Amino acid sequence: MSAPLFTPIQQAAPAPRKPRRWRRYIGKGLTWGIFALMLLAIGIFMGMQLGFGLTLAAGGAALIPFGMLFLVIRWIDRFTPEPRGALFFAFAWGAIASVFAALVLGGVIEVALAFNGATREAANFIGPVIQAPLVEEGAKSAGILILLIFGRRYIAGPIDGIVYAALIAAGFAFTENILYFGRALQESGISGDSSNFWAVFVMRGVFSPFAHVCFTSLAGFGAGVAAERRYLPLYFTLLPGMIGFGMLLHALWNGSGFYLPALGFGQNASAILVWYLALQVPIFLFLGSVVIWLRWREKKILRRQLTVYGRAGWFSPQEVEMMVSLRKRRRARRWAARSGALPLAAMREFQLAAGELAVQRNAAINGKFGEKARRTEMSLLERVTAARRKLSALSYPVVATPPPHTS
Repeated sequence: MSAPLFTPIQQAAPAPRKPRRWRRYIGKGLTWGIFALMLLAIGIFMGMQLGFGLTLAAGGAALIPFGMLFLVIRWIDRFTPEPRGALFFAFAWGAIASVFAALVLGGVIEVALAFNGATREAANFIGPVIQAPLVEEGAKSAGILILLIFGRRYIAGPIDGIVYAALIAAGFAFTENILYFGRALQESGISGDSSNFWAVFVMRGVFSPFAHVCFTSLAGFGAGVAAERRYLPLYFTLLPGMIGFGMLLHALWNGSGFYLPALGFGQNASAILVWYLALQVPIFLFLGSVVIWLRWREKKILRRQLTVYGRAGWFSPQEVEMMVSLRKRRRARRWAARSGALPLAAMREFQLAAGELAVQRNAAINGKFGEKARRTEMSLLERVTAARRKLSALSYPVVATPPPHTS
């Protein structure tokens, strides 16, 4: 494309400002330094509770449900993949920062209850039904708020919010499962009976691996809708409401041991199964249906917004069709890979930038298209152009092979 760059939303947009990289490096260094200190504290706590060997064994078991959750999250994130750095931050926030906050605040609340003379029955109810939902969902939702405030371009719609929230929750569940599985293995080693471990593993790893993801995804959905609409009251109404709804569902799930007897049921396996079918399954099916609809909606957004850019000369009809079809995207990457690793990287960059461009434009036209949105659009259009030029230069020989000499 020839300069000056043209945007379908506004012509002659100003050139993007050069970021001050030293600030970004300092911020990242401080963030990961704090994560490292928290991880060290959690490691010491687990070592004191379980020992090194049991921690490793429980970590291996916890990888199984986490792997299943990760595959589902990647499936949700296929049309407009999020940056790997932001995804890694989300996982680290869930697996480290949220767990650290839950352990510290949970310990403070336990000490406060003991200091105020709370009975054992009251403490057993307050812990799982009140403390855990408030502290855990609050800690996990804080990661979403950080991404929303300091990395606003990462969350431009409901799918983005759900992906980050689900990964935060999956990270939290991974670390929490290490503690649960480790304690179950410890008890099994003492009693010589492994049935306790398998009961915990089946309950947490098979029947309810999506519990934390479902609860926290509500906050991600609220953050995504508010970010897409860019309407200030939504940040202060919908987002807190979704966080509160997730806390309520978490409390209902954790309180089954108290609610079932109150409703006239026992605490046997059949009663727990009924509670599971009545609460967790409908929540999972409803949120799964919402996610499927949101993926279909995201595909429509890609087609609509990239078509607008196509009419302005930024994309060909074939490129638009490629972007809205995962099968055609894979075929395009295979085509680029035949020319080497650099063309493959350029094709991936082209697809990532084009997808992000469509989502950001959709958020911009739904909300207020200000200076920051213009700079973001210009930066993404430059990335698309640079990737296309690399593909053109790297996918074909610079010097044509001369025809064979004939005498």
